[in-house]
Amino acid sequence: MIFFKRLHGSGNRRGMISFLLAVVLFTINEALCKLVYDDVPANQILALRGLIATIAILGMIQATGAMPKIGRMFDRHVVLRSSIDLLSSYFYMIALFHTPIGNVMAIHMSSPLMMTAVVAIVLREAVGWRRWIAVIVGFLGVLLVVQPRAESFSAYSILGVSAAACIVVRDLVTKKIRAEIPSSIIILTNVGMLMLVALTLALIEGWVPMTLRQFSFVAIAALCIAAGYLCTVDAFRHAEVHVIVPLRYTGLPLALLLGWLVWGDVPNALASVGILLIVGSGLYVLHRERLRGKEAAAKAAATPPP
Repeated sequence: MIFFKRLHGSGNRRGMISFLLAVVLFTINEALCKLVYDDVPANQILALRGLIATIAILGMIQATGAMPKIGRMFDRHVVLRSSIDLLSSYFYMIALFHTPIGNVMAIHMSSPLMMTAVVAIVLREAVGWRRWIAVIVGFLGVLLVVQPRAESFSAYSILGVSAAACIVVRDLVTKKIRAEIPSSIIILTNVGMLMLVALTLALIEGWVPMTLRQFSFVAIAALCIAAGYLCTVDAFRHAEVHVIVPLRYTGLPLALLLGWLVWGDVPNALASVGILLIVGSGLYVLHRERLRGKEAAAKAAATPPP
């Protein structure tokens, strides 16, 4: 918290710094978990990471004075959101453990495109032809990354797509959560539920002894998760959404760099084109959303009161 108090400048600047830091922390977390997976089962990694992250988040809740509201973690919309996020986390992590980190992150970043399609088809909201073209191009990019051909197809890539789809549903449910429920309580529910499920499965599978190096990697990943959530909350509280959301794509170059340096993963030509299409389409959709927001605000300001 002292770090944030020392930040100067506009709210948007502070939010951008916080969000960029969150992106870096989340990417480091994923890389560390992927490194440990070769020798430690996935459920054990998620359980241990979740336990340490839960303790850290409880400390954050105590420090911010939100502890009296901890009972709100059982609000039905909070529980529903966390259940969907649980599925998304499992799908994403399993995909991450079996496919290049850059590829699975690129697929995950197609969620804004999926959201645009959902609000148009399911919620009947107006979506212009420009955004529809961007959505189609973005989904073409997903196909290029997944490459559903018999000789190169990986079912784990479909889990990455499923994780992105779960994110869309999760974000729709988030809109129904009461504003008085602190973000830290929602985060605690997410992390705690994932920890309990993973711990149960890990104990059923059998706990594997870990080296100090493996434990340290998971512990650092857990602290990155907790700090990343804190930075994300700080970002959304101090900056405009349209300013910080596009910054999520900055994690992709870092993921690709880590994938190359640590695992020697280099996307092939088709996957590289697909990644560019996903990022470009996603940024364009976010840009159009910002313009529509400005137009709606200007129209509302010009409309005389009744």
